[in-house]
Amino acid sequence: MSIDLYYPFNWRGIEDFKSYDYDEAGLPRVLYSHDLGLRYNPITIAQYGLYSLQQYVNNKKEIHLCRAFACAKWLTEHVQPWRSGILAWIYDYDLYFYGPKAPWISAMAQGEGVSLLLRCYLLQPQDLYLEVARGAIRALDFPVSEGGAVDYLPDGSRWFEEYPTQPPSHVFNGHVFALLGALDFADYFGTPDDWQRCDIGLRSIIKNWRRWDCGYWTRYDLHPTDRLASHAYQIIHIRCMRLLAQRTVRPIYAKVAARWQGMLRNPWCNVRWLFTKIKEKIRLRQFANGWYHQR
Repeated sequence: MSIDLYYPFNWRGIEDFKSYDYDEAGLPRVLYSHDLGLRYNPITIAQYGLYSLQQYVNNKKEIHLCRAFACAKWLTEHVQPWRSGILAWIYDYDLYFYGPKAPWISAMAQGEGVSLLLRCYLLQPQDLYLEVARGAIRALDFPVSEGGAVDYLPDGSRWFEEYPTQPPSHVFNGHVFALLGALDFADYFGTPDDWQRCDIGLRSIIKNWRRWDCGYWTRYDLHPTDRLASHAYQIIHIRCMRLLAQRTVRPIYAKVAARWQGMLRNPWCNVRWLFTKIKEKIRLRQFANGWYHQR
């Protein structure tokens, strides 16, 4: 039962949570398209809670602790029974681009929700936090077809899906953040099944990281639209791999992180990334026009 109150991912230079609209309870809302407007996103709420706990650890200001508990309260109040005995944060709106249709769930939301609730339990032991965490982690045990948030890579490896789509999108950072939730759960409860869940997620990355590596940059996902990661997500991918290297002491993660860091620093890689991104935006604009036409 060992878990660090400080969530290990470093958001510095990537996210400071200042760009969101906040409701009267201090909860962030995401502004989507004109049709959707402001919406609560469980991923954003869980991340803001984890970020607030980091701030609290750093400066001991109660305001940050209050924000973290407000996010945890929202998660416990909005979790719902789902298929296969899962407790889930259910998205009740469709998303453009990947196209998941409401209702749907996200492995990333499940994992980050677990990470926040377990940490809040350390400070304020409420059985409800553990109850929800136990139900939420089950989403990482079932395939999308059975109501879970797992799909499969071409070699049969399991992948925790941020978006449960067909064809599968296989978002890289979504899998890792879900995996961090599984690692937190295993750190706290420590059963063989908990560690097996983690090992499955870790081995999937070891066996398949090259699928996201295009030689000069990383891909954001394996969706047919074939998108490169932005600069920010290139940094996120690097930090994710460094974090897994620290957690597992497996050299492959550090090796890949160094390789991707080298791409980020290489001027020629950046030039190639820029030209590829320009062509990508033209292609995705055509994709978007087709999507709106089909609605």
